[in-house]
Amino acid sequence: MRLSQLHTTYFQAKRLREIINVVVKYGFGFLVEKVGLVRLINRQKHRELGILTTPERVRLMLEELGPTFIKLGQILASRPDLIPPDYIEELKKLHDRIPGVGFESIKRQVEKELGKPIEEVYSFFDTHPYAAASIAQVHRATLKGGKEVVVKVQRPGIDRIIKADLEILHNLARLAEKHIPESRIYDPVGVVAEFAKAMHRELDFTKEAWNVEKFRRNFEGDATVYVPKVFWECTTHKVLTIEYVDGVRIDRIDEISRSAHFKKKVAENGARAILKQIFAHGFFHADPHPGNILVRSDGSIAFIDFGMMGRIDRDTMRKMAEMMLGVINRDEERIVRLLLEIGQSEKRSNLEELTLDVQDVLDRFYGKTLKEINIPELISDIFLTAGRHGIKIPPKFALLCKSILTIDGIGRQLYPDFDFIKMAKPFVKQLFRERYNPKYLTKDIRKNITNIFRSSALLPDLIDEVYKKVKRESIKIDFEYGGLERFTFELNRMANRIVFSMVLASLIIGSSLIVRAGIGPAAGEIPLMGIMGFVLAGLLGVGLLISILRTGVM
Repeated sequence: MRLSQLHTTYFQAKRLREIINVVVKYGFGFLVEKVGLVRLINRQKHRELGILTTPERVRLMLEELGPTFIKLGQILASRPDLIPPDYIEELKKLHDRIPGVGFESIKRQVEKELGKPIEEVYSFFDTHPYAAASIAQVHRATLKGGKEVVVKVQRPGIDRIIKADLEILHNLARLAEKHIPESRIYDPVGVVAEFAKAMHRELDFTKEAWNVEKFRRNFEGDATVYVPKVFWECTTHKVLTIEYVDGVRIDRIDEISRSAHFKKKVAENGARAILKQIFAHGFFHADPHPGNILVRSDGSIAFIDFGMMGRIDRDTMRKMAEMMLGVINRDEERIVRLLLEIGQSEKRSNLEELTLDVQDVLDRFYGKTLKEINIPELISDIFLTAGRHGIKIPPKFALLCKSILTIDGIGRQLYPDFDFIKMAKPFVKQLFRERYNPKYLTKDIRKNITNIFRSSALLPDLIDEVYKKVKRESIKIDFEYGGLERFTFELNRMANRIVFSMVLASLIIGSSLIVRAGIGPAAGEIPLMGIMGFVLAGLLGVGLLISILRTGVM
């Protein structure tokens, strides 16, 4: 065991030195100096970088560092809240330019995973890779029953390399936060942790297989979307066998048809599929670049490569829909309120300045019709603006923006008159209809009443504890100015919540006591005062709930 640990430590140390020297090679030695790892630099002359821009050097550096860093770059390309637009454009060019593994190695990996000779499972298995990437490569094959499939096989030993790289990245992120204060706003440790989770999911092909199954169930009965079938008997953690889909990349649709009508149909099918994933299923393809979306001969859309998927709840769906409405109505106050709700801020942010900056973003599209405005791009710009004010937008919103931006771009490319707003409107309307549906209102009321009773039960103990501390003079209050506008916003919400909680709790408890005691005139056997108290409490509760749903502020 110790020998194994020693070998791992040696491997990581060797890999760290390699990473450091590639970073220096591309002109980022100053970062190595800041985090205190100068001792690992090889004293050798590095080649001149010529007239390469900084984003180009970053891309070339990531490509040379290998699979883990290529994947990191590809994920960062979908995070406009973290990196500037010129870097995003360059990182979008990142490709896994890695030659395929020899067939003998692939054959051994498949047979080891499936526990039987490859000939017993597949009647045909192409020895040349259909596609090769950093983590795995794909081969065309035919099952014994004659079904055409693609087999995704993990590269032998890649899990060990990725594990070492993730450990190194985590340590580098911690050093960056410690020695480079300006990096903390981007939360390097959090970004690496999020990336590590995504990588671990991608290394387990059974997780991808379950993603395909869930995606397939979500679109069951929808003729405009085709999802391939998983063959579980030929699927393991490192081998995935799914149905082969015959189609062309969505950005090469001229290979199928030059008809404008057909292109419009494909654009609408693609947009509807993405919007349905986001605003109906809450389970969406998080990497919908053109290479992962195929068009079949009947115009239906087929998604492939389900390694990266996003998940959101109903509340996130509603917030994204409300953000779209705020942009459409040019309502900067609503947008700012939503940014404060969904984001996290670690530094002082000026509410007035943020509102003015959001207004500036909206004003860029003043005078244009909704059809002319690129709503997804506008939302992305607003999230960037929030980032400049120290408000961190959760990654799921960045992924949502990426998905919507991609399909909007493809739609406009296929059909110049593509109208994203027209496509999105039914989904947004449905979400807001649900918001005021009696079924959901009743559910929220029950939840709020439960929370009120729970809070009411804890309140006496809390007051007693505060009283004792005041009596002992052991309460210390530290006040630090951190943006009074945000503080006032939160204080108003908290104060209103307490007041309504106390009023509702008092009415409910008082009415219950009156009913129990049988005081006053009665309707049947129930005192009228008790009934009136319950009705009033119900009206106040519904009024509060509607206020929350309309404004989001308690």
